[in-house]
Amino acid sequence: MTDQVLRPDGTGFYLSGGELTAAGVSGQWIAGGRPVDFSVTAGLLGDPEMDVVLANWSTERAGDLDGVRSEDDRTVLPLRTQPLILSSLPTSVRVHLRTAAGHHDTEGAWRLVLHFRNHAGSGLTWQASLPTEAFEAGWLAPIADLMTIDSADSMPPQSADDARSLENVGGAPAVSVVHHPDDEYYELLVDGEQAGLLVYHVIGSRLSITHTVIEPAYRGRGLSWTLVGRALDDIRTRSVAVSNYCPVVDRFVQKNPQYRDLLSAARAAHQTS
Repeated sequence: MTDQVLRPDGTGFYLSGGELTAAGVSGQWIAGGRPVDFSVTAGLLGDPEMDVVLANWSTERAGDLDGVRSEDDRTVLPLRTQPLILSSLPTSVRVHLRTAAGHHDTEGAWRLVLHFRNHAGSGLTWQASLPTEAFEAGWLAPIADLMTIDSADSMPPQSADDARSLENVGGAPAVSVVHHPDDEYYELLVDGEQAGLLVYHVIGSRLSITHTVIEPAYRGRGLSWTLVGRALDDIRTRSVAVSNYCPVVDRFVQKNPQYRDLLSAARAAHQTS
């Protein structure tokens, strides 16, 4: 699991909610006393002994059964989430589910949805069907590969002063990168549609890149490197010290060594490029 840092200024991403849904498992079956125990954990500060529970649900805890409902032929269990603020999203989380009846422990029967938001209201949604590993030792679930960006309709409106369009990348379709400094992210647009985000946070004179997400419909085109390259070019002009926690940026810099000095932890805050 990737290193995580709790931000002292209270900004960053947090898990705002989540649901565990089941097909072929009725609410009456769960309410009838059949044990169900579920948890999502992630490592903090790179120490496996510091794994914390981000979300959970249990029939053994009073109150968890109250929110169970039926929706589209599935039983929905609303998760309890922890109010932890993280400077970056985990590379992976460990998902573990224990049920009383083995015939319910089948791949595809259970589905997990997690909702992340940041201090500016931007949202990301992660969802996946649970594989058989989740019912055994636990499933080490990748985050970035299964993440989607919430609709722009759910995000706060941006004024013209809040967004600065960077250099367009030529060709068709039209690809551009827009910087939203107040909300601390770079937005990748393809023909005017949001296709990806590179998120960072600034504390003092240090800028920390936390993660990069590309919408599934736009993956496989090399757009993540377009986003990262344009963002790093813009960040270089700001002459700040830069830390990186994003594996996509790591891979980009490995292939483009001219950016290594930008990500050096020892880079002075006012060094010129």
